[in-house]
This record gives sequence, structure tokens and C-alpha cells, in this order.
Amino acid sequence: MIVMDSPIFLYAESLGASATVMGLIAGMTPLMVVFQIPAADHVGRIGYKRFITTGWTVRLIFVLGLALVPFVSDDALNAQRKLAIVLAMLFLFNLVRGISSCGWFPWIAGLIPDSIRGRYLTVENACNCVGSMIAFLVVALYLGTNPESYKFGVLFTLSFVIGLISLVFVHRVPEVPTPEEEKNNPQPVPWSEIMRHTPFRKLLWVNFAWAAAIGGLTAFIVKFLKGPAGLASDQIMFAASAKFVGGLLTLWFLATRLDRMGSRPIMFFSLGLWILILVGWAAMAGDGLSASFPVVLGLYLAMGFAFSMFGMALTRLTMATGPKMGRSHFFALFSVVGSLAAGVFPILWGLCIDLLKPVKANWMGMEWNQFSIYFVALIAVLVAVIFLVRRLEEASAAQMDEFVLDL
Repeated sequence: MIVMDSPIFLYAESLGASATVMGLIAGMTPLMVVFQIPAADHVGRIGYKRFITTGWTVRLIFVLGLALVPFVSDDALNAQRKLAIVLAMLFLFNLVRGISSCGWFPWIAGLIPDSIRGRYLTVENACNCVGSMIAFLVVALYLGTNPESYKFGVLFTLSFVIGLISLVFVHRVPEVPTPEEEKNNPQPVPWSEIMRHTPFRKLLWVNFAWAAAIGGLTAFIVKFLKGPAGLASDQIMFAASAKFVGGLLTLWFLATRLDRMGSRPIMFFSLGLWILILVGWAAMAGDGLSASFPVVLGLYLAMGFAFSMFGMALTRLTMATGPKMGRSHFFALFSVVGSLAAGVFPILWGLCIDLLKPVKANWMGMEWNQFSIYFVALIAVLVAVIFLVRRLEEASAAQMDEFVLDL
């Protein structure tokens, strides 16, 4: 989380990164997932566990390279050159990560039975949230209000060390035998047949639209809070850590509900909450709501809750929809479609935000500027996602009235 979320955006902002560059950084992680498509032809032969552990080991080399940049003096390298090196290290890190992540979905789907995947995903998400929250709190306490450059180097070094520790636990996860047809099938992958799988194609559209809306959101919120809102670096990190508290709340909320109710009602509920959250951000950007620390904290908390809900529901439905034969290719295509949207759209959103910088107009009791327009545009995209979720096929899903009654 230190090299892929708010801390790296704060460092980029300290180097003078524009909204377009911030969007590029946010888009790198998902864009590199496109390499899952060629990797899917080899993951079955190599084995899921070996594929992931090798990739996760190699990517740490580039975290170490990133950690060295903040220690270099401004006399030796100016801010623009440092930013260029940061982009290069992040590109290589995400390239290796994107290739190796091809084995993750089929590995987990093979380990966890369908009947308890909802329960597993909520526990996994809770563990992720606890670790991420601790990381963000450490970052907030260490950075302070106006951090010096070397402090980011210390944090990136910490990320490298913890990455090494994480490999110990990855090695302890048992391997799953890959299907023989994936190991030895020399035939070309029938991508056209995969695309004709109607339930899966509907999932792809939802994944694409969802990623288009959410991609880059964290980066632009950091830019808004650091710029027009005027919050200090430690305040932003403390507030951002609240999203992991929100993610933890899903452990209570979805512990049995996700398996009982199914994915679709959870997705509808999450999207409704997301629209309310974005209304809050738009009002704050348009001076209709105070950009105070408690308000920002509350919005981050709700974001973590809503994001985790939708993500787990979508993942569970994907595992249930993808057939066992050719599972690696189905999951690779699913990841790539969403990741392309999450990679391209932050760059496009960043360009739009930069182009809208001169815009300042008052209408309906709020100021319409680069950030308020951006947040309202995201609401429009999420409304489209609601209509796409309605088309999803899930035989075991409860109706919305049953879900509301259960609540």
C-alpha cells in the first residue's frame, strides 16, 4: 500500500506532479495487468504458486530502486528527473506485478470451495484492511505536516522489507494442481468462444464501467485535499486510513450475508452508497460542504465500506461464473478488461481535470470547478453501472426486497 496508494501520490505531489501525471501513476498498476493475457498461456505449465512467488520476488527489486530516489539531493537530481525515475521504477514494478498476478484468481478459486468463498473473501479483505490501516497510520505519524524528502525514502525502504516478509507467508500457502488441459493443451486459446459466454460477457461490462468510474479516484482526492482543500500530509494519511476501517466493517456486514443473499443485491447497495459519497465530495469541492478533517474522515470511512462490498461481490460472482476449463484465461480476460479501464481512465480523468482548471462558475448554490465537475461525472458513470448490474445472471441471488428485509 505504501508504493501503490496515497503515500506515493503524496511524494509525487511533493515533486510537482500534475493531475495528468497523478492519473498516469494511478493507471500504471491496472494497465500492466494486460500482460495477464500472454501470461495465461504459461501459468498452467509453471504452476500458480511458483508463478506468483517468482513475480512477487522480482518486483521488490524495483521497490528498492524507488526507495533510493528520495535520498538523492536536489543538486544531483532536480524534481522533474526524480519524478521521471519514480515513474520508471513504478512502471517496472507494476509490469512484473501485472504478469505474476495472472495466477492469483485461479489459485484462490482452486483452494476455496464455492460454498464458503463469500466468507473467505470477507476474512481476506479484513486482513488486508488491518495491514493497510497500520501502514497508513505509520505513514501519517512519521511524515508529519510538511515532510522532508528523505522520509519518503525511509517509508519505501520499509515497504521493501515488509515485502520480503510477505514472501515467507506466500510460500506457506498450499499449491493447487493445474488442470491437465491447461498444462498440455497446445491449441490456440478460443478467445472468441470465451467472449460468447453470455453471463461472463455481462460481467465484463460491469467490470469495465466500474473500473472506469473508480480508477484514479484516490489519486485525485489526494490532489484535491492537498491543493484546494489545504489539508496537511498527516491529516490526509490519517483520513485515508479510515477507508480500511470501513473495509473492516464488511467483515461484520457480509460475514454470512454474501453467501446467503448473493452478489447482485450487495452490488446495488454498494452503488447507492457510492453515489451518496460522491455527492459529498462534489459538495465539498464546490464549497457547499466544509472541507474539515471530520467530514473527510467520514467520507473515507464510507468509501472503504462501499468499495470492499462491491469488490468482494464482483469477485465472488466472477469465481462462480467462470467455468473450470480454461479458468486461467477467463480470469485473465476479466482482470485485463477491468484493468485497462482502470489504467486508461485515470489518465483521461487527469487530462480533463487539468483542462478544467480555469473553469469557475456558480450554479445551484455551489461552485463548478475542475474537481466538482469530476465528482459529478463519476456519479453519471455509476448510474450506468447500476443498469449493467441489473443484467447480470445469478440464479441464487436474493431479490432486493429480501435483502432490505434481511438488513
